[in-house]
Amino acid sequence: MAVERWRDENGAGNRLAAHRLTALLSLDLEGKENIGAIGAIRTDRPATFTWRGGSGELRAALAALDEFADGASCLVGHNIIEHDLELLSSQASNLKLLGLPAIDTLYLSPMAYPENPYHHLVKQYQEPALARVQISDPLLDAELTLELLADVADKLIPMDCDLLLAWHSLLATGVTGHAFDHFFQLIRRSFATPPVEDSIPAIGDRLAERGCPKQAARIARDALSHPLALTYLLAWLPTAGGNSIVPPYVEKRFQPGKLATRLRDAHCGDRGCPWCSEHLDAGKALNRWFGFSAFRDRPRSRDGESLQRSIVEKHLARAHVLGILPTGTGKSLCYQLPALMRYHATAALTVVISPLVALMADQVAAMRRQGIACAATINGLISMPERAEALAHIRLGDVGIVLVAPEQLRNRSFRKAIAGRRIGAWVIDEAHCLSKWGHDFRPDYRYVARYIAEHHAEDAAPVLCLTATAKQDVVEDIREHFEQMLQSRLEVIDGGAERRNLDFRVMPTSASQRIEHIHRAVEDALGRAGSGGAIVYCTTKRSTEETAQALADRGLSAQHFHSGLSPERKREIQRGFHDGDIDVVVATNAF
Repeated sequence: MAVERWRDENGAGNRLAAHRLTALLSLDLEGKENIGAIGAIRTDRPATFTWRGGSGELRAALAALDEFADGASCLVGHNIIEHDLELLSSQASNLKLLGLPAIDTLYLSPMAYPENPYHHLVKQYQEPALARVQISDPLLDAELTLELLADVADKLIPMDCDLLLAWHSLLATGVTGHAFDHFFQLIRRSFATPPVEDSIPAIGDRLAERGCPKQAARIARDALSHPLALTYLLAWLPTAGGNSIVPPYVEKRFQPGKLATRLRDAHCGDRGCPWCSEHLDAGKALNRWFGFSAFRDRPRSRDGESLQRSIVEKHLARAHVLGILPTGTGKSLCYQLPALMRYHATAALTVVISPLVALMADQVAAMRRQGIACAATINGLISMPERAEALAHIRLGDVGIVLVAPEQLRNRSFRKAIAGRRIGAWVIDEAHCLSKWGHDFRPDYRYVARYIAEHHAEDAAPVLCLTATAKQDVVEDIREHFEQMLQSRLEVIDGGAERRNLDFRVMPTSASQRIEHIHRAVEDALGRAGSGGAIVYCTTKRSTEETAQALADRGLSAQHFHSGLSPERKREIQRGFHDGDIDVVVATNAF
């Protein structure tokens, strides 16, 4: 162990002293169950304390740390309340420093820096680490914590007085026995602890500025039952409607997202409510996001209602829905519009399970053409740097809609990325693939509901299954599956199987005539369309290669596509097909 001079190169100690935050002991421990290293800094004298396992006995180190802490007014740390103090208590419960109150920057940083991009010292998407340039350096973390606390104090002091009053009362109520009350007394230059009841009118007014007034009043009146959730809701609200999210550790512990949903994404029932009538109206949102004046007229229900609208509104009301709409009748919009509304309201993430790589890329590209930049896809065709960037955007809140293959739910990095987000909805596209009776069954589709039940059951996010066609036995199989796995009964909205935009032709052929017939059908289709491309599906990798070569020999720009190709080659073919450089792709269902 060593006691050395602290060189406050960033002036954090002086800035804290200017706010009358003096005699602080900043502490950081390395280790989860056992202490492997200790770093501590005193702000009232230029001294540091360090110990690392192997250079001395832990018992002696803790005794020396206790002596080093003598005379400190309070402790400071990042996750010091739930981690460091509990770890110290488990190793030496008789330490005098355990009686000191603590200021935990983990609680304060989301209040001062709720906006994306977040404070440079805090990795908002991790639980609950500081950003640092070295690994396992507790002394550096103790110094960074003081810098963060000084930045927080600088940021909070000029804020609205009513907001600081509300935070003071809520945090002092929600975390007793620590120094948050003292911290806010110094920040507010007031040595009284305000009761929560005195803040309720100001809290209600602030909530009503960015949500439903009736829901705001209800949430404010009930402030004592959720003081910390309300603290972070008030902090996040000014950033609502953008790409900022509540930090995952805050959401996990205090669940302000539930209050955000009540405030901004749950209709109060009053048709005259200015917030609900403007922000929760699907028709107005359709025009705002996509420029359409009305939902598709067909297919209709028996009473003449647009089934596209019915699916959207049922889903927005958090019902579990199985929507059956023919190809070309706006099935994708049934999840895109609610997803955008939820992302705008609460920063929630909609996860879309899709079996088709080309379809995922096409839907993301179409949304981006509409100016919708919060959609992303993760699949086997993107490069590792692209994947890492997409996962980072998911964690940080830049993505509101992510389209993935069902296999991604078994991928650790993807699961970790979405674990830090509040899920607004689960969408299963091409839902017939889920059924054992479906014509395109994929076993990983059966894992989706199990994954939701095991990892996200508490979120109770609605499930939306979409398909262009499903026979009655397939419908019942899908419904029974979700009822068994999630105790969720899907409401069926069936638009029938009529597909006016598709033309089916059957051509008798033989092995000797097969290539000639395919060539004739492709040339005929491309000639009638005038532009575009053709996809020829085969059952085996070998047949895709042989067929593509045969079509190329006949003058067509043709390429084969199957799971055996490298990701780089798959991307080349997909880009070439989309750009019109390739006329024909001969593929297995991997395309």
